[in-house]
Amino acid sequence: MRIFLTVALFYCFAISAQAQTVYISDEYRVPLRKSPCPRCSILHRGIKSGSALTLVETNDEGWSHVKTRGGMDGWMPSHYLQKDLPARDQLAATKAKYESLQSKHLAQSNELKSLKQDHSQLVAELKNTQSSRDGINTELKNIKKISSNAISINQQNRELLERNGILQSEIDILTAANERLTNSERNTWFLYGVFAVVMGAVLTLIIPRLKRRKRFSEWG
Repeated sequence: MRIFLTVALFYCFAISAQAQTVYISDEYRVPLRKSPCPRCSILHRGIKSGSALTLVETNDEGWSHVKTRGGMDGWMPSHYLQKDLPARDQLAATKAKYESLQSKHLAQSNELKSLKQDHSQLVAELKNTQSSRDGINTELKNIKKISSNAISINQQNRELLERNGILQSEIDILTAANERLTNSERNTWFLYGVFAVVMGAVLTLIIPRLKRRKRFSEWG
């Protein structure tokens, strides 16, 4: 019993080791038979071209033992099988791959176009930013210049205020001196007036007396 199981396992292992994928060739629909003979019962009336089958074994009479993807197990003539996909299916696969690549290429082209537009927009924004920066730098220079001028003007104003204060002090001193001179001149003219009045009064008193003395001297 153990020997039988060992042989069976070895046989299954050998079959699985030899299994490979094969395809129905050309435009045929090949019937799948229960046994490797043209008159044996049919399990499937027509497996279409391009269908993938698992090859279990091949006998010397030109028959192949295969399994379908659906799990059917049977035999068909080996000349209907080939290791590669039929040309029609290869062309369809190539066409599908080409369309997929073309679609990817179109998507990448659109993406590249969008990236170029974004790049152009970023370049324009960069130029605007640089222009704004240059304008700001110019304004900053002007502000610094105005600030320095303002500081210089402020310093000049302080100096002018100081000089104005000094001149005002000198003016006050000169005004006071002028007022003193004016008052002194007024006093002087007042004294001259008083002196003139006094002299007039004296002359008024003296002249009549002189005239009388002269008459008296003439009479004598």
